[in-house]
Amino acid sequence: MRPVIFELFGLPIHGYGLMIVLGYLLTVYTATRIVRKWGLEDVFYDLSMVMLLSGILGGRTMFYILNYSAEFQHRSPFAFFKIWEGGLVLYGGVTGGCLGGLIYMSWKKLSVLDYMDVSGIVAPIGLAFGRLGCFMNGCCYGRVCSESYAIGVHFPEDSPPWFHQFNMGLLQRGEIMEAVHPAQLYQAGHDAMLFFILLYYVGRGYAPRGAGMPLLWFLYAIGRFFIEGLRNDTPLTLTGLTVSQNYSLAVVLLSGVLLAWIYSRSSDNRAAVVPVISDIREKKEKT
Repeated sequence: MRPVIFELFGLPIHGYGLMIVLGYLLTVYTATRIVRKWGLEDVFYDLSMVMLLSGILGGRTMFYILNYSAEFQHRSPFAFFKIWEGGLVLYGGVTGGCLGGLIYMSWKKLSVLDYMDVSGIVAPIGLAFGRLGCFMNGCCYGRVCSESYAIGVHFPEDSPPWFHQFNMGLLQRGEIMEAVHPAQLYQAGHDAMLFFILLYYVGRGYAPRGAGMPLLWFLYAIGRFFIEGLRNDTPLTLTGLTVSQNYSLAVVLLSGVLLAWIYSRSSDNRAAVVPVISDIREKKEKT
């Protein structure tokens, strides 16, 4: 855990914020290469900025809604924008980012299906780095695991998971907390795996046009549902599941229906990437 990595001219550089920035830069770099390879209009820098800002707004808003308490009434309004301290809900970020992206693409009259396919491929990069930021920040921690578990983590005193066990009466000041599952790293690994799967399956044209984004959220939500069950920082709802698990089930259902519809029309709209790239190259060679 490294909430603050270093100081630059007296300004603390937070691990969470640094991971968000690195994830964003790598996501945009990868997306730009794909966009150019596919022969699309290279506007992903602008599109990504719109999706990033609207995603942060959506994620931060949902965090405040789900965690609202009397404590927030006494905080400065500027605290809403302190994302480097943590406090983003992914599904709120997804909703905000997608809405912002769709509005921008409609305004610019871009090919929504193609750009959403690109976004579906590269989004896991940002998600993975975001979870690494969570690990550095100490949030989104897992349940207590066996001391013999090879990758169980002991977070330092005064960290969120340490305080959780302290408030539960499981330890006292100066004591080492019980090991917990590194749920953040599980999620980061899962997201990285999704990137390579989608890069191969969607990037090589094996998926119908427009399937990239719903396929990402279908697979993401399945993994998130089970990893969420190992976390210990979110309360259960009336369903016996966490808020994110409820959202995951809804996302699996909605994205599954959308994928079924897309694949049912694949004979009409299977603009597989490989043939598309070949057509573009042939046209360029002829001209």
